[in-house]
Amino acid sequence: MNALTQTAALLRGVPPERIGWSTGPLTWWRQARHRRLRRPVTLCLLERQRRGTRFADGQAFWFDERFRDVRTVVNRGVEEADLVWVCTQDPLEPDARRALEVDLARVRPGVPVLNPLESYDAYHRDDCFPRLEAAGVRVPRHVFGADDVGRTEVVYKRQGEQTSRKARARYDGPRPGYRAFALVDGRGGDGRWRRYRAFHVAGAVFATDAIVSGGWEVGLATLEDVEHVVALTAHEREQVALVAQTLGLDCFCVDLLRRRTDGLPVVVDVNVYPTTVVDERVSRGFGDVGQWHCWDVPARAGLAWADGVDPWRLVEAALLARAAAPDRRSAPA
Repeated sequence: MNALTQTAALLRGVPPERIGWSTGPLTWWRQARHRRLRRPVTLCLLERQRRGTRFADGQAFWFDERFRDVRTVVNRGVEEADLVWVCTQDPLEPDARRALEVDLARVRPGVPVLNPLESYDAYHRDDCFPRLEAAGVRVPRHVFGADDVGRTEVVYKRQGEQTSRKARARYDGPRPGYRAFALVDGRGGDGRWRRYRAFHVAGAVFATDAIVSGGWEVGLATLEDVEHVVALTAHEREQVALVAQTLGLDCFCVDLLRRRTDGLPVVVDVNVYPTTVVDERVSRGFGDVGQWHCWDVPARAGLAWADGVDPWRLVEAALLARAAAPDRRSAPA
């Protein structure tokens, strides 16, 4: 959505509360209001990649719209920030890493840095699944032998790129540039596949949605339905918190599959740079225009969160706690 489209929506009489973030006069007015905010805690988002989709500006917009005691800046004012969040596309390219190192060198002593550089690319490393498994996180089987060749169904997932292309095949041995793990049957009782998304932000753990598909590769390209409210089990919350502790990450989301045989969760992806923008098909169904944050979906749909807790309040409380206790790692909420 561009400035012309947003202006046209206003002229058509679309209520401002139905218009999300995008270029345009309404957004400019809201951002000017945000710049005048005086709140006790300042959060600085650092996004330094040169290519690909960028989320920090939209993220900051919604943070300033929804938070009450935290104001957000992007790539500036790091010297005055009370909390710094690295949110750059992964895996980090050399120029992005160098830029972040310069930024982080200016952070005041004692100010917490969420998603530190030494842990940032943890999911892309060869030892990710072994580390998680050793810590007690349920991940797909990822060690194969001669008996698996031509017999075991696996997913070959591209390493070293944000989009992580995938291919389903019978195991035929290691493939350069790919990670192989056993296919997890994540079909529900209706025979359709579901991918559950759970967030971890500074210790706050909550689920957003489940994408439903008729095919094994569940995603927006194969979207058939979206279940907007998902309740995590206590065990699933523990698994997400354990991912944070094991990989040294603070802010990320995980993709979970609930195994068809027993319903237990399996962590198949860790997204330190998750997409937070709602798919336009979903927003149009609510009568909305522009870009919306995924944490707003239940409210837009007139639904209550499964656990009765608004994620905006949960996340802001977690961020405030981290800013107030800079010498302590976050504990699961």
